[in-house]
Amino acid sequence: MLALAATLLGCAAAQAAAPAAHPNEPLPPYETLDTDHDGIVTLPEVVVHAPHLAERLKACDRNGDHRLTREEYARCEAGASHAPAHH
Repeated sequence: MLALAATLLGCAAAQAAAPAAHPNEPLPPYETLDTDHDGIVTLPEVVVHAPHLAERLKACDRNGDHRLTREEYARCEAGASHAPAHH
């Protein structure tokens, strides 16, 4: 639990320090953000390696699990992140 809190605090600090991405900025390839090569992009991976994209990609996390599937990422690339998320 303490590790999760530390991770979230680190994520928040990185987000605050990073400039916001332009909504039409092309996203990097999915594999580029999947830094641990487990097939899933997580919010902590994004915050550490592309903090300027964190808010945009967080909005694309349709189910709020802090993980982006390839489908969620593809929707984000297409600019469909403005649809309401299903929780």
